[in-house]
Amino acid sequence: MNKSLSIEIGVKTDPIEYRYSYPWLFRLLAEEGVKHVQIGTFFEMYALPDAFFTALREQAAAFGLSITSVFTAHRELGGFFQEEPAWETIARKNYERLIQAGALLGARSVGSNPGAVLRDRMEGKTAGINRYLRHMRELMHFAHKHGVPCLTMEPMSCLAEPPTLPEEITAMAKALASYHGTHPDTAGIGYCADVSHGYVDRDGRVVHTHLALLEATLPWLVELHLKNTDGRYDATFGFTKEERERGIIALTDMRDFLFAHGDILPVENLMAYLEIGGPKLGRDYSDPLLEESLRESLRHLKEVFACPLPTQAEHIPSVSSVPVSQGPHVEIAPSLMCADLCHAEGAVHALERLGADWLHLDIMDARFTPNMPLGLELLRQLRSKTRLPFDAHLMVTNTDFFVREMIAIGVQQISVHAESDHHLDRTLAFIRDAGIRAGVALNPATPLETLDYLLERLDFVLIMTVNPGFAGQQMVPTGLRKISDCYRYLRTRGAAIPIQVDGQVSFANIPMMVGAGADCLVAGTSSLFHTGASPPENMARMKAAIVKGLEIRSGRPRCVNKENIPS
Repeated sequence: MNKSLSIEIGVKTDPIEYRYSYPWLFRLLAEEGVKHVQIGTFFEMYALPDAFFTALREQAAAFGLSITSVFTAHRELGGFFQEEPAWETIARKNYERLIQAGALLGARSVGSNPGAVLRDRMEGKTAGINRYLRHMRELMHFAHKHGVPCLTMEPMSCLAEPPTLPEEITAMAKALASYHGTHPDTAGIGYCADVSHGYVDRDGRVVHTHLALLEATLPWLVELHLKNTDGRYDATFGFTKEERERGIIALTDMRDFLFAHGDILPVENLMAYLEIGGPKLGRDYSDPLLEESLRESLRHLKEVFACPLPTQAEHIPSVSSVPVSQGPHVEIAPSLMCADLCHAEGAVHALERLGADWLHLDIMDARFTPNMPLGLELLRQLRSKTRLPFDAHLMVTNTDFFVREMIAIGVQQISVHAESDHHLDRTLAFIRDAGIRAGVALNPATPLETLDYLLERLDFVLIMTVNPGFAGQQMVPTGLRKISDCYRYLRTRGAAIPIQVDGQVSFANIPMMVGAGADCLVAGTSSLFHTGASPPENMARMKAAIVKGLEIRSGRPRCVNKENIPS
């Protein structure tokens, strides 16, 4: 642990673009005690005269602020990856102008994401990387000449925008850092890592988590972009209370992770810039909301990063305790009905510490199923007590009523049973319109063809491997076959929709379920809440079983059964 590491907060200017003036933002930052600004680019920036940038620097200084960084906002320097020479020429010209602007602003770093390969010309990716690296070596000389100490790159989230994979992150940084090491007349090179970036493949499976990609950048990490995201690294947003409840980026965990690995970082003072787009641009009802959103997010950032360093190393995640996914990420959704409901808040906090991905809520009405384990008031009170996203599974006859109740409570995803809802398309559309992920749950005997005209409305499918109602049941004989069939059904239709599995998700069954295609496991009394061991031990057994399942899936047969499990 590097006890000398400090993390300083700043703001990237993206949300005021074409909306508010720089002095408006500078005043807000001064009032909130934030001293650092990262200028985000805008289209006119490359043609503005030097006087604009010197004046902007003076305006910031008048509010007690420093412009410490400049970074692109629109992927506009990606021409190095285009085959047309004119694109390469203009990218180089604009990058040089960006460096000049950074020098005039007094920035310590200037950077961009490298660029994008056209999806229909992916064979040109290697050539594009090589062009980019060649220009970057020359630009490192240019930056040094103009007094800019560091050029930065941002790892992205797809194979068309390198670097994304950990090996790409390492290779590109090593290539440029090695050049800097042998050429003292060059600016340094570093990463400006976005904490909301993970890698999800074309099938919608999380291959590398945001922490895994962040870990790959650590030897070259000089800046962070701070923003929140969802479980599929799709939407991005800030850190207001509402946004923290629906997002997956826990800044306290991020902070502790960075402190735990501070000795790897090349800097002792790490800059972390809030990078959000803000509310819908150009609407009278939304533009005025930006100020409060910025203030609330900044206050949360200051609260998190102003906390003192933990004094005991065992309270900080170690490198080995942070999973670096080498394949599809399988989520774990503990079922609240299996927890100690007499101490529900404490039980949920324990699940947070274990690293649960979701809190699964079994909502029953004693009509669709002969049970009613959870009350709505319990869920209302728990919502403000935990940052875990709520996964509501509705086993009810009056779907419309319970969907509205779940939306009011603030859940992040809802699955409704095909067998109980007479207007599935309308219900799914209603859920999605509320900004919530929508899924369909299928009882063991319900055919997959029920989904034929619903795929465009779905964010996930829930396969029941027991008949709904009670924990502790045995899996139905067709359970594994149905998971496998669902995996194949979705792939043949080009639907990148994850599969959640609920019912006898036991240590013995998990490898087969994951091997068959399960992406999210509802954990109950046969695994995470098993009474034969402690919850941390049970979680470790679950993760080991998931690894076995992923090994099965990597050489995945058409149908998975017990004979496929390695001994």
